[in-house]
This record gives sequence, structure tokens and C-alpha cells, in this order.
Amino acid sequence: MNINHLQWFCLAYETRSFAKAAESAFVSRQALGKALRILEAELGVSLFERDETGVTPTAAAQAAYPIALRMLADERTLRKACAEAVRSVRPIVRIAIANGVLRSLPPGTLTQLEKACPDIDLYIEKHFFIECFDRLQRGDVNFALCPAPLGGSYRHQGVVEEDVFVAVTPEQLTFDPARCTLEDLQELVFYLPGDRGPNDLGMGRVMAERHLTWRTNTQYTDYDLITEKVIAGQGAVLAPCSAVEPFVEAGLVVFPAPDAAIRWRVELLSRDRELTEAERRVASFFANPAKG
Repeated sequence: MNINHLQWFCLAYETRSFAKAAESAFVSRQALGKALRILEAELGVSLFERDETGVTPTAAAQAAYPIALRMLADERTLRKACAEAVRSVRPIVRIAIANGVLRSLPPGTLTQLEKACPDIDLYIEKHFFIECFDRLQRGDVNFALCPAPLGGSYRHQGVVEEDVFVAVTPEQLTFDPARCTLEDLQELVFYLPGDRGPNDLGMGRVMAERHLTWRTNTQYTDYDLITEKVIAGQGAVLAPCSAVEPFVEAGLVVFPAPDAAIRWRVELLSRDRELTEAERRVASFFANPAKG
């Protein structure tokens, strides 16, 4: 007896409509009707009376419905038990990935990771970068794939590094971007993702070392919203090479940050402890994600 046929029978019983049941099951009306005829043949009874107004469950259907529900619940319980049994003998590695990081990785990196570690259950989560640090510190994940961390004791492994660009509308420029200096950037207000210490790609340290003024706006945590603000001419932004396309398409001026120390660095972070064998394999993969 096909478990899908039982599920479709229950849907038809509940909706009193083969069409609605088929829509809920994401199958064609014809496929559902054929399945129910097969089920009726297996049971040796008619389950529905069919007419132009719809379908009406028979006495046999009324008797079968609660039993079918129990069988479906048992099937779900069976699958869950088997999955848990498999997980008990397969290592699990959880990775929190910060927003914006995936576009910096070589295409297909996560697919290649799964292929490289077929015997490890990989759970990938995407969060705002501060949440990635929090989850790592709490032990909710094994790794965080993030921009350089905001302090704390971690194992660090560099994964990706990119040049950083300044994006700003032409109307805000009072200097030649081709000859931009750090002193020139004092004239601009830069949007940074806020919430407990923004990651400024090293600009804050560089400006402080030169005793220069570094003006920022950290009231927004969502980078997409920051992008809208910058395109609207309300400030400037620092963007790694992989993130400049929206600004270029919007006609903004995009030019390299005027100091080599200003970099977009993505690191694989783990808590400062001995790694398990499964964790070491994942870390080894990210040592060179382009090759997998």
C-alpha cells in the first residue's frame, strides 16, 4: 500500500474535493484520481461517491480515515527514528555564515564541501555577523564563517580576502577619486552595519593611526538597507570587490580605498579548543575552498 495514496485519501476526505486535494498534494487531478482507484481496488471497497457537485465519503471511508491518519503518523515517526539513528553514528558540523560572505566564496563552495565530506551531516545557517559570533560563543555551532571578529578567543583560519572600494554618489565628492587620500575621506559619512560594534574593514584603525576624523552612521544593521541609503545619496560605504556591482549599476563613483590595510577578510572561526576529526576535515576544506 502506497503511503502517498493514504495521504491523498485523507486530503480528499477532508476537503470533499479531488481537485482541492490534488492542489494541496501538488499533483494533477488525474494522478490523484488514479491513486484513489488503486487504493479502492486494494481495499476492495468504494471510498467515495462521485457526482457533478463533488465527492462524498462512503461508510468505508469514514471507517478508514482515522486508521489512515494513524498510519501516516506512524510513518512519520518511523522516518524520524531512522534519521535519529543515522545521526547518532554520523558526526554533525554546524556552520554559521554571516550575511554577505557567500558572494565572496568561489561559486559552488558549499556544494563542494558536501561532496568532500559525504559522511558528515552539515548544517548551514545564515545570520547577521554578530549573531554568528554569539552562536559560536554559546556552542550552538562548530564554526562561524565571518568577517574578522570583534575580539574574543577564537581559532582563526583565513578563507577569503578582497580589495575594498568606496562607493558614493558623484554629488558628494569634492575631491578627485583617482587621487583619493585618507584625508579626503574625512569629508564623507560612511554607513556601517551597526549593533554592538560594526566591522569597519580596518578603516577605523587606519584613520586613528593618522589622527584623522572617521565619521560613521551605524543606525542600520541590514546591508541591503544601507545600500539603498548610499544609492540615494545619503552617505558613502565601504564595499568588498564582490559587493560593488549594485553601486556601479546605479551610477555611483566606485574607487579603491586609499590604504592597503583596509581589507575585506573572511575567516573560519572556531572556539579555542581541540577540534574533532570531523571539524578538522571541514577546516581543511576551507583552507582552500576554490579547490575543495
